[in-house]
Amino acid sequence: MVIFKKLGAFVFFLVFIFLSGVNAQNNYCTIQGIVTDEEKAPVAFANISLEKTNIGCVSGEDGRFVLKTEKTGNHNLLIRFLGYETKTIRVKLEPGKTIRINETLKADSREIGEVKILGKSNTTILREKSYAIEVIEARDFKSLSTNGFDILGKISGVNTRQSGGMGSSFSVSLNGLSDNQVRIFIDGVPMDYFGTSLSLNNFSANLIESVQVYKGVVPIHLSADALGGAINVVTNVNSGSFVDASYSHGSLNTHVASLNSRVRNKKSGFTFDLKSFYNHSDNNYKIPVYLVDFETGKESETPTWVERFHDAYTSRMVWLETGFTGTDFADILMIGAMYSDNSNEIQQPEFATGTAKIPYGEVATSEEKLILTGKYSKKDFIIPGLSLSSNGVAVFSENMGRDTSSYRYDWFGGKEFFDQDVGEIENRKTLLTLHIRNYLNNTYTEYDINNNHGIAAGFSLNYLKLNGTDKRKEQNNTQFKNPSTVAKNIWSLSYSNNAFSDKLKSSAFIKQYSYTLNSVSTNYQGNEEVPVEINKDFFGYGLATTYHFKNFQLKGSFENATRFPEIVELFGDGLNIYANPELQPEQSYNYNFGGLYNYHSRNGFHTTMLSLNLFLRDTKNYIRANAIGIKTQYINDQSVISKGVDLAVSYQYKNRLQMQMNGSFIDKRDNTYDNGNNNTYEIRIPNEPYLFGKLFLSYRFDNVLKQGNVVALNATQHYVLGFPYQWENLASEDKAEIPTQYPTDLEGVYSLDNGKYNLSFGIANVFDLALYDNYSQRRPGRTYSFKFRIFIQ
Repeated sequence: MVIFKKLGAFVFFLVFIFLSGVNAQNNYCTIQGIVTDEEKAPVAFANISLEKTNIGCVSGEDGRFVLKTEKTGNHNLLIRFLGYETKTIRVKLEPGKTIRINETLKADSREIGEVKILGKSNTTILREKSYAIEVIEARDFKSLSTNGFDILGKISGVNTRQSGGMGSSFSVSLNGLSDNQVRIFIDGVPMDYFGTSLSLNNFSANLIESVQVYKGVVPIHLSADALGGAINVVTNVNSGSFVDASYSHGSLNTHVASLNSRVRNKKSGFTFDLKSFYNHSDNNYKIPVYLVDFETGKESETPTWVERFHDAYTSRMVWLETGFTGTDFADILMIGAMYSDNSNEIQQPEFATGTAKIPYGEVATSEEKLILTGKYSKKDFIIPGLSLSSNGVAVFSENMGRDTSSYRYDWFGGKEFFDQDVGEIENRKTLLTLHIRNYLNNTYTEYDINNNHGIAAGFSLNYLKLNGTDKRKEQNNTQFKNPSTVAKNIWSLSYSNNAFSDKLKSSAFIKQYSYTLNSVSTNYQGNEEVPVEINKDFFGYGLATTYHFKNFQLKGSFENATRFPEIVELFGDGLNIYANPELQPEQSYNYNFGGLYNYHSRNGFHTTMLSLNLFLRDTKNYIRANAIGIKTQYINDQSVISKGVDLAVSYQYKNRLQMQMNGSFIDKRDNTYDNGNNNTYEIRIPNEPYLFGKLFLSYRFDNVLKQGNVVALNATQHYVLGFPYQWENLASEDKAEIPTQYPTDLEGVYSLDNGKYNLSFGIANVFDLALYDNYSQRRPGRTYSFKFRIFIQ
């Protein structure tokens, strides 16, 4: 009954706001249509504007556009795109009238001069929405030896961490939330269920168009249980046929190759897409180790530099899609199949403090996945203003964890027989095979009632079935022999409103969460089996608003959000992470307030942007990794409060010089009082950086040696203040802190023939500084990389 009362109050609120502005809807004239070329293919990003005004819009990838204005009378409508003749159409604008225009642009054979673009880019449009969002376009990184994880680390308020080399575990923190609390999507589908072989650090920049970071409130078209932040990776949206291929080689025998291509028939819209990658690294970087004498048990007084010998990583992926794009019946209608796998050697315990005294020599994990995908989207679905999109994914996965060696290794790769029944991780062996079936669907529809009012609805379905066998460890066998199931459903509704000539934009929403789990809990010996059943519903709601005046934009938002535990948090991995199926969903009250300032000089040479974001997160049942010796288990902390600020400044001179600087401060503390019995009350959450920032410089030289050739040089300076990796009040000060770090990276690109051929180099950690991360584990020193990329369209 409480949920229905809340729903009724929200509906009343929407109706009130709608009726308050409904009288304004007939004041607008709407011009809509499709722009195509002479072969009837859609022209994306064409500029449509009213002559002698600043009123305009840009056509979408399907060539469709909608322009709304309060102006009346006779006007000239201009349709322009680089390389085509400008089209001029006389239109008569009347309040409440809709004018439909379908125009064909003819190629312009004349010399192309300067074109003034009045429309806004997709990135600018996203930034101007009511949500706190940061967008970074990947086009400047496609020719570099970088991946989606590295690109993400360049965004203000985002801190990325990796415990070692390629394939090692990584984490992302965003405005006081970290790890799984920040949901990562690929084209609107949660990446969590794609597995480790398809994680963000496996995706080459070639495959990425842009990265959208939502700080705080998450729009309902990303229908998932994000606690208070989301990252959406948008893959290439090129509407024509192209081939984008690259190969990179670097230190530690690192190889990265990717192939991204599309073949499209302009007349029928039939489309075939291929995305693929191959990654490998030996990760054999050197680290200092205090060696242990196995006979005496004594540790050496001085460190010895040794090479990691069991840390190689390999991942592969092929994704084929076919269907139709840019047609009358669908903007996108595609079905696809994806295969991916990886193999990962484990050199030492993932959650051990510092460098392990005794390394692993044969512990490993592997993963193999078959993923079926289907997507459909259509603007003006059935009626003008109605949009529909739906993504469906079926994941069939087999994961293996192996710890079966009877030998004990030293840091020089030598080994000696130890015990027939004992593994390297613990005093028993593991040979776990997990079978995972996961079915997801995300359906979203929105309707633009008029220029001021819009409504939307979304539904997200997520069903998981997991079972497995372990012939060597009874604890795993008992935990996984019978299928465990998890069902997560989310219904959402939203209302958006524009007022005061689009200066004030607001969005309000509600979400209904449903969580069902059926599993078992067992003990260390695996001789107990206790059923675990959870069936809970949650209600969420939120509001986001922004106000524009001159060059300023203010944003504020609030959300009551819920996040369900993920697979690894619930069931562990059978090797280093204990299962905890009784883990509860976490809930958070999130508050955000920020501002954005943009300055463009009249001559267009100088562009400056300044952004500031304040945030507060009040989280209940906070899910945290709790170290237990060299292993870990996810637990619920009753209450955690995070508050902080992030600041970003950027400057651009012409299209040559770019400077960006950002920094973040996060104060995240245990807020569980427990009648004075909690000895970590108001103590900082361990193993999470709280002050960090970056400085990025880039300079571009045009027409180097030949017309159309470009050289770009980039430098990135990182900074992370030292932070504790154990509770500050429970550990000695000398051993509990990861030191302050400030590595420098350099990159350079030489692009030939207007970007058709690209050569690049990169140097990470130029000064070869000692770098550490999770639990003070050593990261690679200075590394080099070289990349060749070819792009044909």
